[in-house]
Amino acid sequence: MDQELELSPQDLNEKAYMLFLEFMTRTAQLEELANTGHCFLTEFHQQLEMLRRPSFIDTSKLVNSITKVNQTDRMKAYVKAGCKNIPLDVQSISKLHSCKQGLQNHVEKAKILFDELDRIAEDAICVMRMADESISHFLDESSGNGVKQDVLSFEEEETEPIHLQDSSILYATIMMVIYQMLKLDYAMQENIVKSLDLKTTSSELESYCLMWDLRPYINDSIMRLAWSFVA
Repeated sequence: MDQELELSPQDLNEKAYMLFLEFMTRTAQLEELANTGHCFLTEFHQQLEMLRRPSFIDTSKLVNSITKVNQTDRMKAYVKAGCKNIPLDVQSISKLHSCKQGLQNHVEKAKILFDELDRIAEDAICVMRMADESISHFLDESSGNGVKQDVLSFEEEETEPIHLQDSSILYATIMMVIYQMLKLDYAMQENIVKSLDLKTTSSELESYCLMWDLRPYINDSIMRLAWSFVA
């Protein structure tokens, strides 16, 4: 008997479930990263809009006339600076840099988690194949003993190996579906981060923030189903 077949269907089912729990733990960590990344993106949007804001001296004829009449030292310094609040602009640029750095770190951390998810998913597929081989071996032995029909009956005791195989397949299938959803979501986030710079338009930023928040590739029903299997 191969070493793989030495594991009972129950052992294989428990192994599949442990892999599933590990997979969902990494998934939860990715969810937390995505939320943090959304905060960085929103802050980037806000700070870039502040940097682009028009000088109030040019926004209204009334304001323009008032500033000409009231030439205080502070107002003169503002006009001399090109009608820009330099300290606030410097602060916005610093925050923009921090947000971009935070988003780049998000992409790097998510990549590490995805590598781990890929490994776990591959292990789950191996367990699923082992379960399939195990049940096939079980049926072959039963057939040799002339009790194959009893194994395929609907009695709970006889069909337990079949159900355990189904559980392994279920866990592996859910993991692969979630993995593909998260992979598309990650690719979207990565592309957004790569495209961010000071020339990114306001409409683009609004769309990026909306897509990051909506996460269109994630099926909530499937995620709820997956979490329902976590004890």
